[in-house]
Amino acid sequence: MYNNKLVKKIMMSFVFVFSFFITSCEQAEEGSYIQWGSDNETANDLVLRGMFHYYNIELEMALSYFKAAVKHDSTSFGSYVMLAWMTPAGEIRDQYVEKAKKYVKGKNETSNLFVSLFDVAQGDGLRERRHAVWSKMHELEPRGRFIHYYYALTKPTLDERMAELKVLMEKSKSEDRWYAHILNRLAYMHYSNGEKVKAKEYFDEYLKVYPGNNSNDSMGEYYYNEKDYETALKYYKKSLEHFSQSRSGIDKVNEINALLKK
Repeated sequence: MYNNKLVKKIMMSFVFVFSFFITSCEQAEEGSYIQWGSDNETANDLVLRGMFHYYNIELEMALSYFKAAVKHDSTSFGSYVMLAWMTPAGEIRDQYVEKAKKYVKGKNETSNLFVSLFDVAQGDGLRERRHAVWSKMHELEPRGRFIHYYYALTKPTLDERMAELKVLMEKSKSEDRWYAHILNRLAYMHYSNGEKVKAKEYFDEYLKVYPGNNSNDSMGEYYYNEKDYETALKYYKKSLEHFSQSRSGIDKVNEINALLKK
C-alpha cells in the first residue's frame, strides 16, 4: 500500500541530490527518448525520484515513489513499467503490465519498445533477446542514459558490459550527468571478476559521489564478503541512518551482530 508518511520522509531527505538529478535528466530534451512524463508535474517529479532510487538499488524507496506517481496520474505508463519490473510474478504484476501496455499507446517507438520487453520470451537466450530490443532503442536514441545503461547491461559478456558502462560513465561525467549508479555496478562487476582492489576503488568513489543509503550498504557488503564483520557493520548502520526502514539493512545488522557475539 502507498505509504504517504514514508514518501514524505524520503522527499525531505534527498532534496539536493534530487535537484541535481532532475536538472540533468533527459526528459526535458527533444529526441526519441522514452516518454516518461505527462502533463502532471507532481507525477513527473515522483517518477524521476523513483528512478533515482531504482538506479541506486534502493528499491523500497523507488516503489513508494512509483506508487505515489500513479496516485497522482493513473496514466503514468513509465511508473507501471517500473512497478511491474519490481513486483514478483502474480496478479498484481499482471495488472501493472496491462496498464503499461494500455497507456503507452500513442507514445513514440522507443517507449513502445520499452514496454515490449514484457513480451520477450523467457528461457535460454533471454539476455540476447533483451539486448536486441535495447539495441534498437539505442539506435533510435543513443543519447538516452537509461537506454544506454540497459544496452550495456544486456551485452553478452561481463567484459563487454563493463567496457560499455565505462563508456557511458565517461560520457556522463563530461556532460555533468548523474553517474553514481554506474560506479556501483562496475564495483560489483569487478568484484565478481575477482578484481577486488579495482572493485574497492569503485565502491570508494560511489560512496564519495553519493553518500547515501545504498552506497553505504554496498560498502558494507564488500567488507561482509571479505569477512571483516566489524567494518561491515559500521557501513550497514550508516546506511540505516539514511533509510531507517530498510528491511534488508535491518536484517543484515541483526545477522552481523549475531555473528560477532559468537
